[in-house]
Amino acid sequence: MVDSDVAGRVGERVVISTPYRAITLRLDSNCAAAGTSYAAWDAYHATGGWQHIAIFDNTSSDVWDLYDWEQLGRWTWRPGGAWDHSYNDVWQNQPYSDIKIGSWAGVTPTRSGAKVTLNVSAARYAVSLRKFVPSAAAVGQLQYKAPGATKWIALKSVKTSSTGKYTYAYTSTAIRDYRVYFPATNVIWNAASATVRK
Repeated sequence: MVDSDVAGRVGERVVISTPYRAITLRLDSNCAAAGTSYAAWDAYHATGGWQHIAIFDNTSSDVWDLYDWEQLGRWTWRPGGAWDHSYNDVWQNQPYSDIKIGSWAGVTPTRSGAKVTLNVSAARYAVSLRKFVPSAAAVGQLQYKAPGATKWIALKSVKTSSTGKYTYAYTSTAIRDYRVYFPATNVIWNAASATVRK
């Protein structure tokens, strides 16, 4: 019976991309309907154990202080007890949060006649440096679609250099929309570039 108004509902992605984030957790409307006066959840990591506690004591919100050195992976929010103003037990859900490092992707197109060149860049947040750095050896895919279409079509597999770069050139007279997409890994979230047209 808890969700988050910053990272989406608890159970969706939580992104580490800054040294610190204050994430507001809010009780679900079901809790208000049940007349909840107190509720608590304890967050546990599969291998790291207890991580955090969220307490709602006559309030509908709490702040989750999230630092970039926290355990990555899935946190399960276990019920820690809840009751109404008459001290009757209130049912609690058991949501989870998936925490991974943030990433970024970009593609810049150029055209010379029928030759289209696509310059790819990729970056990820580095906890040790507390900033974004080039993402080396990132594996992704260049994609295209016709203007107005909704389905992306694979164009070329991508693996970035040590500086987070990749360049692909090919021949096409058609005007197309392009993007580059990097799928998520065990510790880094997926990233798609903005759509560009050339």
